[in-house]
Amino acid sequence: MIAWILFGLVVVYLALDTLRLRGRASQVRVLPAASGDSEDFQSFPAELPADVRQSAIEFARTEDLGLVDLVPANLPTVAALDLLNQVDPKTYRGGRWIRGTSAGEAILYSRKAVDKLDIKDPADPTEFVTVARRVKDREGVSVDLAVAPTLPANPYDLSTRKARLRKYGKRPALSTVASVIGYLAVLGATLWTWPWGLIAAGLYSLQPLLVFAGTPLRPKDLWLTSVFRAVYQPYLWIRTLSGTWRTEAEIQQEKDLLASAPSYRDEIERGTDRFFEPRRESCPTCGAVQLERIVRSVDLVQRKPGEFTMDRCVSCGHVFQNPRLSTAGLDFYYRDFYDGHGASAAEAVFAGKPDPYYDRAKMVVPFTTPRNWLDVGSGHAHFCRGAKEILPDTRFDGLDQGASIEDAVTLGWITESYRGNFKDFADQLRGRYDVISMHHYLEHVRDPWDELDIAADTLSDGGYLLIEVPDPEWRLGRLFGRYWMPWFQPQHQHMLPIENLKKALAERGLRPVAEERGKAHLCNDFVLSSYLFLASIAPRSPSPWRPAKPKLKALRSAAVWSVGIPWLIVAGLLDKTVNQAIAKRTDRGNAYRVLARKESS
Repeated sequence: MIAWILFGLVVVYLALDTLRLRGRASQVRVLPAASGDSEDFQSFPAELPADVRQSAIEFARTEDLGLVDLVPANLPTVAALDLLNQVDPKTYRGGRWIRGTSAGEAILYSRKAVDKLDIKDPADPTEFVTVARRVKDREGVSVDLAVAPTLPANPYDLSTRKARLRKYGKRPALSTVASVIGYLAVLGATLWTWPWGLIAAGLYSLQPLLVFAGTPLRPKDLWLTSVFRAVYQPYLWIRTLSGTWRTEAEIQQEKDLLASAPSYRDEIERGTDRFFEPRRESCPTCGAVQLERIVRSVDLVQRKPGEFTMDRCVSCGHVFQNPRLSTAGLDFYYRDFYDGHGASAAEAVFAGKPDPYYDRAKMVVPFTTPRNWLDVGSGHAHFCRGAKEILPDTRFDGLDQGASIEDAVTLGWITESYRGNFKDFADQLRGRYDVISMHHYLEHVRDPWDELDIAADTLSDGGYLLIEVPDPEWRLGRLFGRYWMPWFQPQHQHMLPIENLKKALAERGLRPVAEERGKAHLCNDFVLSSYLFLASIAPRSPSPWRPAKPKLKALRSAAVWSVGIPWLIVAGLLDKTVNQAIAKRTDRGNAYRVLARKESS
């Protein structure tokens, strides 16, 4: 019975996956035949075949596109499948939150679309993705991809695939393990249900042919990779994981790593105790002295050295880092997270699903239609980008300490940026904004009550303050311990229960008018906690504070994720069932929102 269940699951999955990929391949537009040229457009590479350039310009003009990624019809099978797994052509152009991508062959773009974006000639195939992503992020610019029938594909070196997958935002070891698991499932179904299992084996082998036959994409090695897929796939895994080729960006990153490693080593050798203030014996909210330890953790994300503790006040429930990081400690642990070494990873996280951004903006709609909105702790300003879809007539500005807030102006996500601390700009911001928001900001600051004072002073009478923070009362936080993502040590220093926050707001003349608890919940606790655990035992890539390369990194990663991928699937199901049921039944979640109105003085 188990064998036949496996057989059924394998056949159904292969059939659905084939239909998914075939649907995407069929949706790719084809460049029209055209003549004529224009100096308003440039390309990478600079010299394109004349007919390809003219057709691409015609397509861009007709479709009002700022950039067109040109896909050769004979793109190799591996590259074509990787591209289709990355992007759905049907939703790519109109999806504002779908990240830009590229086949890595050629791009045509308008001069206007890249103005002030500091676009450089791609140094290698992966940099085409960087260009497409950068332009697609720009407000008011449309990006698409199209098949160029007469554009010849460049030779595809499998030793570069590992780096290409990384550029797509995938972990090569994890992707390879997923492929191995699928391969073994097909093999098991074939052997256990012989001869009927040959249906599964045949469907697996011929999948590339079934995907591309009759579509605009006609890979030059399609028949070869389809007929011999059973033996080609293991070869592909080996070539992928053994690839040592690196992109220009990765080479530069390694140079930066080596350059900054000595200063990190010197800091670490001096010890991490100096990064902490003396331990508190009382609650910073109510002054009570009865404290309980609820979290002891290390830096699970960056893996910088040190150990961190969070205490909970038994009297009022306030959770705080104890001992707290000093200013020097904050500089050490924040460095290379949102900017520098970790900038791209942080941006990828915030560029996820925009639904929370929409929900935050919608919370304000019943109370006011703001003219000017300031988002404090805005990061890359993704919230502002999403909120503009809900409130198109509102001007959004952003404040943050990172360089990304200035880039948000260039991209058109905000109108004005303020780089620095909220306190530094308080005087010039006073009375300018109808709404001030702080989304997952207060838990990061050394003194959340001081930040509330500044917000209350900055708002005009009748203005609104919107706050979203993790909820330390969420029951799964205790269950998962240090692996519950919102504990996020060492960055999170204070986590206020909702009643404490509402009391603090009221004391500052900010009357709470609405709150959302279950609605602010993100159903991801099981998955994120599992991922943090698995990532903590899988080998990490070198970083300035860990410059040594892990031994047998690829093999060890493969071993961890071979177990990890099936478990992450189970964790996802638990989030959809158990996690969702708890949140719905209790109207609680891993975060909450409070909207408060400033009363007249």
